[in-house]
Amino acid sequence: MELWVGPAIIAALVSALVSAAGWFVSSWQAQRLEERRRAEKVHDYQVALRAEIASDLLSLQVGNRAEMLGSFRAILLLEPAHRPILPRLVRNMVFEQVVREIHVLPGRVIAAVIGYQSLRQSIDLFVEDIRAAHNVDAGRLLLMVSDYVDMLDRLEILATNAIAALEFSLMLSKSDAAPPTRGSASGRDGAEHSASAEHSVSP
Repeated sequence: MELWVGPAIIAALVSALVSAAGWFVSSWQAQRLEERRRAEKVHDYQVALRAEIASDLLSLQVGNRAEMLGSFRAILLLEPAHRPILPRLVRNMVFEQVVREIHVLPGRVIAAVIGYQSLRQSIDLFVEDIRAAHNVDAGRLLLMVSDYVDMLDRLEILATNAIAALEFSLMLSKSDAAPPTRGSASGRDGAEHSASAEHSVSP
């Protein structure tokens, strides 16, 4: 009897250990697969956001806003009742989708992208205010348009910073690259330095 009980118990223990090992291996493989899928999602989101913001940046860099403001000022002197036609910004379709899961992105990227998008939305609302300003005098209207131009200048800087943050995050997954130098969004003095970073961004 003892000879039979011993091997039976050992066989049961071995079977249990094999089952436990199989469960741990399966769990580890499932976790690895989930991590890989999450990493791919984060990568795809960042690539898409970079492309969308880079498109915005190209639009912001077209034309000379200082000259535009000067021309508007000259027109108002001749025709105080003139009202500008200001276009609304194109909808950011990628951001509208990604924002639902933006928590999966790195903190540095979230801060840069949200900062850019917040100002972008504020500009859209401000454009509506300017369009509705039918009864304001020419001086007040000029101040509003001047503020609008200043907001676009800051938006260009924030777009450059957001692209730099996305580029760094994408590079970080491949190497231990140093963080890019980021321009300041507090004034126009950082615009030239920040805009130079855009030329090193791959499409």
